[in-house]
Amino acid sequence: MSDPQPIKQRIFITGATGYIGRVVTELAVAEGCYDVHGLSRSDEGDARLRALGATPVRGDLTTLDVLRRESAAADIVLHLAFIHDFGMDYDEILRIDAAAIDALAEPLQGTGKPLITTSGTALVAPDPAGDETTEESPLAQARFSRRIRSERHALSLSEKGTRASCIRLPPYVYGRGGGIGFVVMLMQMAVRNGESIYVDGGSVRTSDVHVDDAARLYLLAAQGARAGELYNGTAATTVTMREMAEAIGAVLGLPVRSVSRDEAERKLGPFLAAIVQHENRASNRKAVQQLGWQPREVDLLTDIRSGSFVAVAEKLRGGEGGKIWVS
Repeated sequence: MSDPQPIKQRIFITGATGYIGRVVTELAVAEGCYDVHGLSRSDEGDARLRALGATPVRGDLTTLDVLRRESAAADIVLHLAFIHDFGMDYDEILRIDAAAIDALAEPLQGTGKPLITTSGTALVAPDPAGDETTEESPLAQARFSRRIRSERHALSLSEKGTRASCIRLPPYVYGRGGGIGFVVMLMQMAVRNGESIYVDGGSVRTSDVHVDDAARLYLLAAQGARAGELYNGTAATTVTMREMAEAIGAVLGLPVRSVSRDEAERKLGPFLAAIVQHENRASNRKAVQQLGWQPREVDLLTDIRSGSFVAVAEKLRGGEGGKIWVS
């Protein structure tokens, strides 16, 4: 008589068809102990999830009945979706996100089942002494910290009996050819400008994480995160913007140059120019100590120079800049 098959935990993932969500889905399915259901907005998204061994669920962040139904059926809920539409009113984006979080949280109240939400380490102001920051450090200027409303709303639900926690991802999530993120944006701008640039001395440091390491953190948080807790999902905090610009220049075969802040705004646009001047050194100590997380993938600069970004560079050099984005 064969041994009974273990019962799999059912995971519901918003953002499952996106850059990070697809890796979370892939790793969860590969572990063999999860039954993954992922939110999808299209036939293409459905096909992506089926190919990974997951079950697609048609809907979006505004189909609250779908979110409630799937959350009620799940043992774990991972909320990775967010509306990244620069042409949309940001207050409306935050309103939609809060309503979606409420819909996901409602069936989980009092169950002890986890709801893991997503935020960013760029919410936090740089440490005045240049040291690493923690999850308790003061917030950055309003330009970077508006998403704190979603984060605080989600964590406040722990007071209502929902085991809600949050992972803050760094500005530079990389790997597997880039996905959507600032590295690819900087590569695109370098091709457009004919050079890779950094501001002034390029000494600003930033946090980063490989997408596979980030995905593993979500699965660890699903098992061990406590209600109301924040975790920085960063692997390294020492890469300077000059080092990144030099790596981008090397892989694209472009010159590298220091520019003033005004020239950076003209060449990169105000938003991206502000990002590359925002120091962000968020410590991962809490996630390592409390969740047992150990980032282990290739570092950012190596991945740009000789890893997955080589294929991105080839496409950009071939004039395919508009075809490399992954939604």
